[in-house]
Amino acid sequence: MKVRFDEAWSRSKEVAKNVAMKGVDVVLIRDLLGRISLVIDDKDPSIIPENLEEEIAEAASEFTSPAPILRSSSLFNPASILESSDLIEVSSSSGPQKGSFSILERGIVGGDWLRPRDLKNSRRVTLYGFKGGVGRSTATFLLAQNLAAAGHCVLVVDLDLESPGVGSLLQEEAELSDYGVVDYLVESAVGNEHGLDLVSRSKTTNDAENGEVWVASASGRPRDGYDYISKLNRVYSDLPPDNEGNPRTFASRLNSAIEACELRVAERSRKPDVVLLDSRAGIHDIAAVAITQLSTTTLLFAADSPQTWSGYRALFSQWQASLKPDQRDYLRRRLRMVASMVPPATSEEYLTKFRDRAQECFADTLYDDETENVDLKAFNFGTDDEAAPHYALPITFSIDLVGIDASNNRNWHRNPLVTAAYADFLSAATKLVLDDGA
Repeated sequence: MKVRFDEAWSRSKEVAKNVAMKGVDVVLIRDLLGRISLVIDDKDPSIIPENLEEEIAEAASEFTSPAPILRSSSLFNPASILESSDLIEVSSSSGPQKGSFSILERGIVGGDWLRPRDLKNSRRVTLYGFKGGVGRSTATFLLAQNLAAAGHCVLVVDLDLESPGVGSLLQEEAELSDYGVVDYLVESAVGNEHGLDLVSRSKTTNDAENGEVWVASASGRPRDGYDYISKLNRVYSDLPPDNEGNPRTFASRLNSAIEACELRVAERSRKPDVVLLDSRAGIHDIAAVAITQLSTTTLLFAADSPQTWSGYRALFSQWQASLKPDQRDYLRRRLRMVASMVPPATSEEYLTKFRDRAQECFADTLYDDETENVDLKAFNFGTDDEAAPHYALPITFSIDLVGIDASNNRNWHRNPLVTAAYADFLSAATKLVLDDGA
């Protein structure tokens, strides 16, 4: 009988857990191909089982690493594993034989989903949808306009690099900045990012009395010799540390790009009050970074479908299982669902079902189990609690939102049907965003 990917991992975790219970600190690693190895802190070799390599090989089967057991004393830099910031502690013995069991994932996509970062004194909002086609970019545009109408300076950053959209809603191509987010990422990789023209003030939303909307598009202004695809192929990798030894991960590079855009706005006008990040959909590194490390609030867009809830449940379950309690608590408090494409004829019934399913998804994953935790401060909400992350902000479906051609109709957003469809969302989202940074 073959041992498949999931089973190999669960069986290997049992082996690692048993070793840790003997008083050994162990780290179970899964590499890019899913192959498994066990790193053991061998400061006391006498308590390490003699047949450990055979146990791991039997548990992992075809997913056994070429070096299934690695002793810390033989590693060039054991701290890079035993003290890695990406370690997820699974268990720790408090008895006389103290040993810990941690895991370390070495994947290409998805690592940043598990690296929450606390942002201080900022208002950055990520707009994300697990599935595409839920009106995320349109909502970003209208939220920016609504905030500007209230007198705020807003920066919109288009992070949907594979399928840019919000930039063209906010600005005509000829008015875009010469360079975009992708340009910053490729130029900064070789220290050539200084002086890039990265932002332009939106002329579509320039009727606000004191407010402003600035655009940092994914790409720069289209022109002869501008090769977007070649740049896109080179932006996602981590880079070697800089001369001071600071890591240059994809997350840190993307954060530097946003900070550069914020600085350009401040130089030309004033510091942005709010930054809206239009993230790409799906399980992607950009979305991971935007949600966990670049924003203080995340709006999770969804239509009521089995695929949507399956996707969010998988993501929330990973956070629940893998994050430390303080990290998980910080992250879950920043989330809020958005129900897009609500049918106007049955909006009340639709929203009731949507919020019920959203509450079930959160209750099964990120909410505290109230049957086990009687703490009055437990993170748990009833279905109708309007302050809960699952209590979705509604966007009503309108046929006028289908196939918006902003280039030929710059006043599309003034259509009364469009205004009505987004009225409740804009009112609630604006309050949420501004309260978050208070």
